[in-house]
Amino acid sequence: MQETIQVGQTSAVGLKPQSLARICDVVTRWSLIILVFLIPVFILPWTTEVADFNKQMLLFVGVSVAAIAWMGKMLAERRFEYRRSVVNLIVLVFLGIYAISTWLSVNPYLSLTGNYGQARDGLLTVIALAVLYFVTINSVQTESELKRLLMAVVSGGFVAVVYGLLQGLGVFILPFTFASKAGFNTVGTVSALGILAAFLVMLCSGLLLYGHGRPSQSGVKVYATKVLLVMTSIISLWLVAAIGFWPATVALLVSSLVLIGYTFVHANSLRGLNGVILPAAAVVVTILALLFSWSLGLHFPLEVMPSTSTSFSIATQTIREFPFLGSGPGTYIFDFAKYHPVELNDTNFWNVRFDRGSSRFLTLLPSLGLLGTLTWLLVLLLLLGSAGKKLLRADEATWHILIGIFSAWFLLILSKFLYSSSLTLEVLFWVMMAMLVIVHKHDFYSVRFEKSPRASMLVTFAFILSLVFILSGAFVQVQRYSGEVAFARAMEARNSQDYDLAIEQLTKATNLNKHNDVYLRNLALVLMSKTEQMAAKQISLVQEEGESKEAFAARQTKATQERSQIASMLTTKAVQSAKAATEISKVNVANWSVLGSIYRKLIGVTEGAENWTLATYEQASQLEPSNPSLPTEVGKMYLLLSDLARKNLAPSGKAADEGWAKVTSLQDKANEYFNRAVELKSDYGPARYNLALILDRQGKLVEAISGMESVARDNPKDVGVGFQLALLYYRNDQKEAAIKLLESVIKLTSNFSNARWYLAAMYEERGELAKAISEIEIVQSFNPDNQQVAAKLVSLRDELKAGTAGDEGGELPPPVE
Repeated sequence: MQETIQVGQTSAVGLKPQSLARICDVVTRWSLIILVFLIPVFILPWTTEVADFNKQMLLFVGVSVAAIAWMGKMLAERRFEYRRSVVNLIVLVFLGIYAISTWLSVNPYLSLTGNYGQARDGLLTVIALAVLYFVTINSVQTESELKRLLMAVVSGGFVAVVYGLLQGLGVFILPFTFASKAGFNTVGTVSALGILAAFLVMLCSGLLLYGHGRPSQSGVKVYATKVLLVMTSIISLWLVAAIGFWPATVALLVSSLVLIGYTFVHANSLRGLNGVILPAAAVVVTILALLFSWSLGLHFPLEVMPSTSTSFSIATQTIREFPFLGSGPGTYIFDFAKYHPVELNDTNFWNVRFDRGSSRFLTLLPSLGLLGTLTWLLVLLLLLGSAGKKLLRADEATWHILIGIFSAWFLLILSKFLYSSSLTLEVLFWVMMAMLVIVHKHDFYSVRFEKSPRASMLVTFAFILSLVFILSGAFVQVQRYSGEVAFARAMEARNSQDYDLAIEQLTKATNLNKHNDVYLRNLALVLMSKTEQMAAKQISLVQEEGESKEAFAARQTKATQERSQIASMLTTKAVQSAKAATEISKVNVANWSVLGSIYRKLIGVTEGAENWTLATYEQASQLEPSNPSLPTEVGKMYLLLSDLARKNLAPSGKAADEGWAKVTSLQDKANEYFNRAVELKSDYGPARYNLALILDRQGKLVEAISGMESVARDNPKDVGVGFQLALLYYRNDQKEAAIKLLESVIKLTSNFSNARWYLAAMYEERGELAKAISEIEIVQSFNPDNQQVAAKLVSLRDELKAGTAGDEGGELPPPVE
């Protein structure tokens, strides 16, 4: 009987399962089916990361329900049963090494939960995947159950690739802003969608081939299944060709050849050649896709990843530091920051910190070390070799179902060495691995509780422990999810400059999850933005009727003092938040950079701020030595100190000489750090810009103009550079050039108040008072409470009425903001 292909067996004899056991069994199987169907398509719009983070929550819920129901079935039947396989033992060893690596990680919390976009790397995720594997191999015990699970995988994948296809065609069916881009899909990146599409082609090929090893079947259900498989295959193959992601194409080509090769070995059992049409078509299409580039009407953006050579270099350097257990799961972004080559600064992605290597293998190697990676490889090689041999020896019935699962899982293995991964692909990897074990491992160990009290105690203890773990974990995950929702709201508020709401939501997020340094870092930034917003807004009080001038002045002073106290409090909270972020994640260079930027703003206000700034940026430079922005920030600090020292110069005498020596020394220090940044990145604009400013301060105006012109040529749309160059032109008596440059600056950025302010001054000097008034009116619209602007506007209008000409020898006024 063909229905008796033994994917498993039940060891109980003569006992009808109890109702509770049947209910638990149904819950387990349907939990698995729903989970594998939803994983490729599940997204929610309430968090900053709509895909993988929410999929992680779905995985936790689905696996928890399935695991509890599975153990509940054993308790109801009073029987302990599991499928024997050496793979099970190695999976447990891998899980143990993963846990130790998490414990010793450079960022244990991140390794436990997973980073943003890296939820698949968290220990909690890997535990869930391992539980999913064990529940699947022990609960799926008949061919019909296996096929139902496979069709759930295909159905979920079908929805995902159809949605991805519509996105590529520009048909956006979801009403969310994040979903209105061709590159968005429910799987993750476009490259991950390509891998999923290639996987579906292989799985559908195997399932269609599986039908050729079965007696002829008919009926609406069989026909609908075949239609779904064919449609999924066509759409998926179209996507693979259109996306043009070579790892997906190569993986599909190689796995198709493997499937065809095994089919050739068992050619006698085929009823015709129809079963190999799809893999043969995949071979042709993939070869053409590798030779030619075609979009097939779709418009997908390319995913940027570090090169294989860069990834290998980072992996080897990290292994030297953490040879056995790596830096910790999910910490690749820190490895990349510390060890990426200086040559990367010559590319457009010099300031990108990649959170994954060019492949899953080269991401795991530095993260898990030699022990973790070798154990992972052992699982793959053992099961791959065992299943491959089984295929060669399998009977006519078994190989038809085994080949589809084997070839699809083989494609996922290939993708691990050609591309990174996503949570969807990881779930499919573990589920397909479980199915492979189910098909070719039929050895069960079963014992009734009456015969083994130890087994009864073991299952009961595991059940209770799991319930406690799941309930407590659910509480923590609800808090974690609520924190993510609050964080997403805070980011929306920050983008709209509603800093009060952003502070409120970020404070809520940090209270819900005190271990997330991202919340604290962003809270520090928003607090500083709020402080700057308050400083830019002038206090506008109106003298009340009957109020004396002294009372009004006292009220103004009180308001100013209150605002200063609020600003001081916000700054203190910002420092505390940034410091807390560095304490949570000492290896995150972003935390140290934010703390350093806050300290630098306190220079001249808080004693010792310059020492804190220097120490903070030095720590950041140790974590990311190839980043040119870090020495640039230190250079800015020394330049600021030199300006402050210059303001405090004594008028004459020895004190003046000592003051000038200090100014020169600080400028030399700034020059040293700016040059260090240029050595790291020769075209780094901010460093070269500040070098030009130093030349100006040293009285070398012509050299400063030459340096600033060089920066402007490389950054023609940088309005800050254009603005400074215009001021240098003016001081060098190149006033026409200064005016033209400022006019071009305000065309690029119409709300640049200072550019319009100085352009108005130059118009006034040239006698073009109408133009000057027009510019000042615009400046006033941006700064309605600024008394300096209001007074200047009145003055210009008076000059225009009086017919007074501009002052040719005038000086530029102080900035307006």
